[in-house]
Amino acid sequence: MTEVKYLTFGSENAPITVESFINFACPFCKNYFKAADSVLAPYIESGDVQHVVKHFDKTKQALLKGTVANIYLNYDEPEETLAIIRQLYDTQDQWKVSFTAIEDKMINELNLTPQKDADARSLAINEETFERGIKGIPTVFINEEKFEFDPLKDKQDKIETLLNEAISKLK
Repeated sequence: MTEVKYLTFGSENAPITVESFINFACPFCKNYFKAADSVLAPYIESGDVQHVVKHFDKTKQALLKGTVANIYLNYDEPEETLAIIRQLYDTQDQWKVSFTAIEDKMINELNLTPQKDADARSLAINEETFERGIKGIPTVFINEEKFEFDPLKDKQDKIETLLNEAISKLK
């Protein structure tokens, strides 16, 4: 069996690991991801944090379009994929309108093709979420401890503050 590759940024030797279970079609994940993208970058660059992004392919109808988008992402090219994720979140309202819209964006606008390892990764993440009792997104762990924030209420700036505080305590 092939080892599942996650979208990972930073050194595997970093003393702090942040695991982010997200879905690209989730508006609450959008707020979290933008905060994490901003806050974690300097910690990743300094070697203090490894950020592991795990796209949770939820079957909830509103989130299925995020699952479609995820099929096209090449996890072997993390920096290019990060740029695409940023664009997906920035244009979320446009491509979430239909399956045709997200497929058109991924194929025609971004010139991407489905990735052969997407199914195995999706199954592994779904199994992991079941084992860890993860039901909702975004769900985040910092060094195996659940990172507490209110995704339904907390905006990007609040999440940034909470993330900085949590990581500063571990440094």
